Amino acid sequence: MPMNIIDAAEAMVILERTVAAVKGHEAQQSNFAKALAALQALSRKEGIPMAIVGGLAAIHHGYERFTKDIDVVVRSGDLDILTRIAPHYGIKVIWKDPEGWHKLQCEGVPIDVVPEGRKPRKDAPTAIPDPEHLGVREGAGYAAIGGWMETKLGSYRVQDRADVVQVVKVTTPATLRKIRTYLGKAHAIYLRRFDELLETAKEEKDQERERGGGG
Repeated sequence: MPMNIIDAAEAMVILERTVAAVKGHEAQQSNFAKALAALQALSRKEGIPMAIVGGLAAIHHGYERFTKDIDVVVRSGDLDILTRIAPHYGIKVIWKDPEGWHKLQCEGVPIDVVPEGRKPRKDAPTAIPDPEHLGVREGAGYAAIGGWMETKLGSYRVQDRADVVQVVKVTTPATLRKIRTYLGKAHAIYLRRFDELLETAKEEKDQERERGGGG
């Protein structure tokens, strides 16, 4: 059933507040901002680095799109510890998964734990890297753009491909060259997928220019 005009307006407000939370520009904290603050407090005090991936990282890297949750990559050795201490920081444990794909919640915001060492899908060529590999040595921070793309190219759902295309469109050529080098070292399949999506992004930008909708 299509979204009515009221629902669409509310979704836009949520998007605006989510983007503000990611960029740290919000005066009055939204639930997303409060949840991110709770994760940051837990991460720093307990020494558990977390790499934020998924939709929030897409926003961080330039693609302002709607998302309902927070995805965080956690080291394999910290997965059980996280579920034990999370309630002390106002984070509820909704589901403790034996493989580490825990479901948490804070301020009504779902938090999906992405476990290091597991595969994002059965046919993925590599396992999920640890937060440090993704550019986060301490605290809760956004995965570096190359590492974020590695996670997206590993799971490779429709939304993942769309995220990569949209971020590529707002990324400088110099950074894209660095990403290609990074992905080439990660796996040849990731590099091939990236090049295919890079071509898609170029075609879309050309079409947007023709229609006067982009630079």
